[in-house]
Amino acid sequence: MKKRIIRILSVIFIMAMMNVNVVLADDFVDREENVSNIVDPRSRYLAGAISEITNEGSGVLGIYADFTSYNSVDWARITINLERKKDASSTSWTHVKTYTYEFDVADEPDGRLTSGTVEFEARGLATDYYYRLRCEHKVKTPSGSYESKNTQTDGVLLTSYPVYRSIDANK
Repeated sequence: MKKRIIRILSVIFIMAMMNVNVVLADDFVDREENVSNIVDPRSRYLAGAISEITNEGSGVLGIYADFTSYNSVDWARITINLERKKDASSTSWTHVKTYTYEFDVADEPDGRLTSGTVEFEARGLATDYYYRLRCEHKVKTPSGSYESKNTQTDGVLLTSYPVYRSIDANK
């Protein structure tokens, strides 16, 4: 629940930063979690895009991606490419799986599509590999044109054993 609140506050912060015409591109690297966050105030519709990969331990990866838009769009898609490499010294990444999620304005109760979120766990992956995400966040504007942003996380080592986090780490 605290992660979700932090994400919501992050989106609010991003929207506030866009009002002062600041470009923010930040890669947060942590031993257990990697986030890629792209914001571009020059975009007319697509306001921000975030991707995140987390080692949940015991062979489970946590995957999160989202987008926000300044105005309602007709359609959106988040394409998540999961990649892996054998060890930290290797330079090449191998494609593992692609996840595609589509959002349509017709599915929105208020008739406005201004954001979309994808969050899930990937199981059954080989452990002791580094995994990363490459994502495309794409929207279709009311005029029929498209805007997209790409995000990419750093690699995170997937472990076969449980990951224990301090209670203080969740604050």
